[in-house]
Amino acid sequence: MKKYTTVLLAALAVLIAVTAGTASAADNVSNGTTICKVIATHYECDSWSDEQYPIIDLCGEKYVPLFTTKGNIRDTHVNKLASLILDSNETYILKPGEKIDLGEGYALKVKQISSDYVDVWLELTRDGQYIADQIIPVKTNDNNTWNVALDNVQGENDVIVMKVYINNIFVGAEDCIVRIDGIWLIDFINARTLNVEDKLGEFTLKEVINGTDESNLGSLVFENTAEPSAICSVVGTGYECGNWSDEQYPLINLSGENYVPLFSSEDEIWQSHVNKLASLILDSNETHTLKPGETLDLGNGYALEVREIDIDSENVWLEVTKDGQHVSDQNVLVGADGNSTWTVTLDNVQGENDVVVMKVNVKQIFVGTETSVIWVDGIWLIDYASARTLNIGDKIGESTLGQIISGVDASNPGSLVFGNASVTNVTPVANATLVANETSVNDTLAADFSASPSPEKGLAKFTNKSTGLPTSWHWNFWRGFNIKSK
Repeated sequence: MKKYTTVLLAALAVLIAVTAGTASAADNVSNGTTICKVIATHYECDSWSDEQYPIIDLCGEKYVPLFTTKGNIRDTHVNKLASLILDSNETYILKPGEKIDLGEGYALKVKQISSDYVDVWLELTRDGQYIADQIIPVKTNDNNTWNVALDNVQGENDVIVMKVYINNIFVGAEDCIVRIDGIWLIDFINARTLNVEDKLGEFTLKEVINGTDESNLGSLVFENTAEPSAICSVVGTGYECGNWSDEQYPLINLSGENYVPLFSSEDEIWQSHVNKLASLILDSNETHTLKPGETLDLGNGYALEVREIDIDSENVWLEVTKDGQHVSDQNVLVGADGNSTWTVTLDNVQGENDVVVMKVNVKQIFVGTETSVIWVDGIWLIDYASARTLNIGDKIGESTLGQIISGVDASNPGSLVFGNASVTNVTPVANATLVANETSVNDTLAADFSASPSPEKGLAKFTNKSTGLPTSWHWNFWRGFNIKSK
């Protein structure tokens, strides 16, 4: 099992003073200040691939600064925000009279398709109440997009609240259907205007910076008035099993316990759900030899059983159970290369689908004179049945979750920020890297710290001189403390 060093965030004022001199102008952070920047984001729909919309990440939630049909992306209203409900390239097939539930009470309905099959009449509603409608001509070579623009959204007019792309109309013998290939929607009904001194969790808005050009789309500057915070970051972790040596899974350490942020079979590490956590039960390359009918106890009530071995087809039938109840089963083809992995994915784990909960590698089938056995040389398992969703304000021990930072890319896969952290407990910060050794650091704020800047931007070196041998580590302040936008 991988061991990760955890570091107590201490002498925050010293850290800020050291790093302030190495920051770029765009990342100027001092005195507990956090800058949340607006960034330009491409739509998921391929037909809008050359277009962008503004987005800002606050406490792990995506918000869209209001913008108009004619304004440049830098002209968005930085402090007038609406939650992003949908940015999807999923395909929907609808007949006249059918509707799509878009979430948060919004729905899109196909009212009618014209008799000559060239126009479609669409309607947007909220909680069953009419919002807008439009007749859209559907032509093969045109941009068949309905841009829904509304007035008086937080005092602004001509605000884009929804985009719908109609791919085509298909005419059948008895009926006709509409194919929709892209929907983008914000929760304009619940949009909010943030003013200076407004609070967002433990953060107070201190400044609204409007955009100036494409490289500076504006930002919100918050001041954190809470107790010193501890940042627990997601890290990419290699599996113990040799056949998965080129793969990684997300891991986060809270109070000395390893948890896995839920992720799907198609997700990158940084796309995991950082606040939806399951305990890591197993990450093992131990070899197990099992006959048909034998069961391997995996811990926490989970078990793996070999139901049957088919020698002719080289298949092994495996089943995973929890407290004796069936969870999933699979016929696994055991190839000659030894890379025969069963990846167990389940739906509706803390509201998420296609979640990877277990991996099993079957190395080989051995055929004896009286019986046959299999070699299992890799098992990875999370306690998905006891998974938990952490929300702002939830407590872990004496620490309170104050911020959820979603992953941005491979170098920043997301974090949880806890306030009021106990100074005597080890607080995990996966962005920290020990220089002297790999032992855990458990020092208090009373320790004798010295700090020196590093040539790398935003990196400070800390040395604790209070113990027998100086222990030094580096911490990337900008990566860990800033709210990052996707």
